Amino acid sequence: MAKNLIDIVIPTGVPRSQRTPLAERKFVDLSARRVGLLDNNKPNADKFLRFIGEFLTARYPEIELVAKRKMTRMESDGLAEFAKSCDVVINAFAD
Repeated sequence: MAKNLIDIVIPTGVPRSQRTPLAERKFVDLSARRVGLLDNNKPNADKFLRFIGEFLTARYPEIELVAKRKMTRMESDGLAEFAKSCDVVINAFAD
């Protein structure tokens, strides 16, 4: 690089799309399932999970919602047991 010159890098990259198959589903739907709602204690995660819970309950009135809130973002205590006690867990990542 010569003196008095500046290299400008534009980090936008080349747009690309990629199709990826969904992971194999254990259940056809959520009828009569126990659904865990895991709040990672970030701002607005509780609002997102409340919305999701209301949406799922309207669609599947017989589901059981189980809420858990992590007190720290790094906490993992009890998460394995929580996951085992639910058929499905929805984890919120929100700001």
